[in-house]
Amino acid sequence: MQNIREILWTWRKWFKIQRARLGPWLLFQRNIRHYRIVSEEELCNTKRSDTLFIFGSGYSINDLTEDECRYFEQHDTLGFNQFFHQRIIRTDYHLIRELAENDFDPKSWKPEVKTYFNIIANNPYYRNTVFLVQTGFRAMNGNRAIGLRLLPIDNVIYLWRSLVKRPEYSPSLKLGLAHRYSTLEECVNFAFLLGWKAIVLVGVDLYDRRYFWLGPNETTGLETRRNASFDQNHSTAGGGMIDNLGRWARDFERQGVKVFVYNPKSLLAKTLPVYQRPIVK
Repeated sequence: MQNIREILWTWRKWFKIQRARLGPWLLFQRNIRHYRIVSEEELCNTKRSDTLFIFGSGYSINDLTEDECRYFEQHDTLGFNQFFHQRIIRTDYHLIRELAENDFDPKSWKPEVKTYFNIIANNPYYRNTVFLVQTGFRAMNGNRAIGLRLLPIDNVIYLWRSLVKRPEYSPSLKLGLAHRYSTLEECVNFAFLLGWKAIVLVGVDLYDRRYFWLGPNETTGLETRRNASFDQNHSTAGGGMIDNLGRWARDFERQGVKVFVYNPKSLLAKTLPVYQRPIVK
């Protein structure tokens, strides 16, 4: 009897999850026609440089100088997660995957998703951004972004699929992007597949849980609910991501692509070289 109850509970939970995913998926199917979706070839043609700077949300973003920001803009830039809060760097690409604390609870995702896209819509540094939007039946936030027409209509979109729990990087954009420990991996996988020769991770500190748009001794509400303090290592720092990116970087280098970390204090400096800005003579 106990086994039957457990089986029934598992099936009820499964159907509840699928029903929650169905609504955003149907909205996506209805409203995708309003957006310009680019192909992989068209996406490649948007590159302006062989160097891509990928921006996290660590507190070290506050230490960037005006000169550094203008230097980044001479190349290509990609933001993800909460980087949209910034007002200092032109963002050429922004990867959309994780938005809400609970994607299945309207009390959580509705205000968080609304805030996310309202800020993006009013951010001048996102005026010409190419949005890299997760797609597929499981991609609830990507489907809501398009299904609810929250993304700016004038911006182009590239759709990609997430390969959850995959430790190896994906060899093809058509196959998808690997996500074993964090969204950062998908960003790095994307950069490698689109052909940048230098990939530089900026604002990915990991030695604490501070974020650049908050106070110096603050962290997010989510971290607080996890009973984490601002001075603890980031949640992704101890799960294997650092070593995983190090393995990727060594493999990439054999193929002519180098991965760097910008902040020398970042925990990623254990497995990645620190980026040195070229000296212009």
